[in-house]
Amino acid sequence: MMNKIEKTASTFLDVKDYTDTKYCDEIYVHLLKKYPSIKDPRISTKNFSALVVSRYQTMDCLINFLSEQFGKDLQVIELGAGFTPHFLNLKREIGKYIEIDYKFNSEIKKEIMKKLTKKDNLFFIGGDILSENTWEEVNKIIDFNKPVMIFCEGVVSHYLNTEQKLKLSSLIKPLLSVKGSCCIIDDTLKNHLELKSNPIIQEGMNRISSISGNNAYTVESSSLEKEINFWRDSLNLDEISINYILSKPEMDFAISLFRLIILHNEFSKDLIRRIGNLSVDNLKKRVWINRI
Repeated sequence: MMNKIEKTASTFLDVKDYTDTKYCDEIYVHLLKKYPSIKDPRISTKNFSALVVSRYQTMDCLINFLSEQFGKDLQVIELGAGFTPHFLNLKREIGKYIEIDYKFNSEIKKEIMKKLTKKDNLFFIGGDILSENTWEEVNKIIDFNKPVMIFCEGVVSHYLNTEQKLKLSSLIKPLLSVKGSCCIIDDTLKNHLELKSNPIIQEGMNRISSISGNNAYTVESSSLEKEINFWRDSLNLDEISINYILSKPEMDFAISLFRLIILHNEFSKDLIRRIGNLSVDNLKKRVWINRI
């Protein structure tokens, strides 16, 4: 039964081992209680984990920043949520939080989260993010009169090809029609050809491709500019981006190049300015604690 757990749902393990982020340990304990024979599904090498940690912390910082701006009007949709504790670490109440993942992962996560929170604004949808049926379920939950934030960590940028990205953009575009809505796409090594010859990067990319069974990560290549243009044109939204928070010092040469791409529907000038300040501050931060 355990082989149904998707290997890509391993972000929380890297975050658990190398940061002091709350609830990662609790989620892991509950997972082990239910499935004592679980094998570590992580797909990162230790050096590559630094990229995962930086991405997670940057996204978490941005989610909390936007929740402070929009409060209970904000609705968040996390694609490929896995076992991440983003919802549990929200510093302010928001309207709704929807996690989408493969059915088995989603069922396990829902059971665990019921033990960790009694809040009723968390929803789980088990399904493929490229399936119209999945988004029909989302549409039943979403209030189309309030802003929506859609984000993912790794799933879209790493594993989807251009055709699949076009499909996803057509499915999410109607949800981003309200002013203040946004879609956040993380950067990927496919956008940074200048790093591909580095042996640390090559080792990490080969492992991810091998374990995930998806070679799009190594076959396709682009650039950050092309990635930004693709999403900006597909969603017909404006774009801003922010720097990653740093993690393991030995990986600064790569992490310092990475950015989150924010496709937004009419963010105010003041909000854009403050996101710019957040981006500058991120390069002064570092999160990396070796707990293993």
